[in-house]
Amino acid sequence: MFARILVLVAAALAWALAPAAAAAPVSIVAAESTYGVIAQAVGGPYVRVLSIIRNPDVDPHEFEASPRTAREVAGASIVLMNGLGYDAWMSRMLDANPSPSRQVIVAAQLERARLLADGNPHVFYDTRVADAMAARIEALLAQRDPAHAADYAARLRAFRQSLVQVDARVARLRSRFAGLRVTATEPVYGYMLRELGWVSLGQTFQFNVMNDTEPAPAVVARYEDDLRQRRVALLFYNRQVSSSLVRRMRQVAESAGIPAVGVDEFVGPGMGYAQWLLASLDAVESALRGRGETGLQAAPRAMSTNARR
Repeated sequence: MFARILVLVAAALAWALAPAAAAAPVSIVAAESTYGVIAQAVGGPYVRVLSIIRNPDVDPHEFEASPRTAREVAGASIVLMNGLGYDAWMSRMLDANPSPSRQVIVAAQLERARLLADGNPHVFYDTRVADAMAARIEALLAQRDPAHAADYAARLRAFRQSLVQVDARVARLRSRFAGLRVTATEPVYGYMLRELGWVSLGQTFQFNVMNDTEPAPAVVARYEDDLRQRRVALLFYNRQVSSSLVRRMRQVAESAGIPAVGVDEFVGPGMGYAQWLLASLDAVESALRGRGETGLQAAPRAMSTNARR
C-alpha cells in the first residue's frame, strides 16, 4: 500500500511539474520587430519574443527606451539587434545590464552583412542577412533547449523556404526591368535595390537625409533635376520619417509623373518577414505597371548601383 502511495505521489509531482517546464519558453528580446518575427518563426511555441519597436510609424532614430524596456532586456536569454548605430539605445542598455548568460546577435556583424557593408544600416532588406540571422537563432535555441532541436531545425527550413518565394520575385523583376534607374529619399530599400540590380541615383542626398545632415545645394539641385528630367522610374521614400525637403522632392516626383513607393523599416503587426518583403515588391511592381514600361530607362552598364552623385 505504501509503495502504491509513493507511485501516485511521484506521478502527481510529474504531472504538476510538466506544465511548469512547458511554460518556460526561451526569452528573446528583439530591438526591432523585423528580427522579432524571424525569431518567432524559428522558435515557434518554445520562445517568448518581445519586439521593442514594432510600430511602423515609429522613427527609430528618435526612439527612447523606457525603464520597462530595460528590465525586459536585462531578463532576456537572447537579444537581437541591428547594429551599425541603428539601435544604439540597445547597446547602451546591454552595457548597463551585463549578463554572462545572455547571448546577443547583431545583424550587421553577421558575415553576409559585413560583405555588404557600405554605411547603410538597413541590412534587414537583404534576404541573406535574414537567413544568417535565422540560422544563428536556431543554433542558439538548439544549444539552450536541445529537447526541441529538431523542431527548431524544421522551422528554420520552413523559414528558408519562405525566402525562396522572395528571391523568385526579385529574380523576375530583375529580369523584366534589368538595370532600372530609381532613386530614394534615403537608402532604406538600398539592399533590396542591390538584389534587384537596379541603380539608385542620388546616393549622397539619400545618406545626408538618413544622417540628418543638410545636403549641399548642388546635391539637392542634381537630385531634383533627376526627378524633373525623369531620369528615374521610381522614387522610394521612408514612410516613418519625413521632412520639408523630402516632402518637396515627393511633390517634384509627382509633378514629373514618377510613382512614389513607400517602404517601412519594421515588419508590421500580423506579418511575417517574407510576407513583409513580398508586400513591398508588390507595391514596386504595381507602381511600374501603373507607369507602363514605355520610357523606363536602364542605367549605363558602367554605372555602379552604389555610385554616389
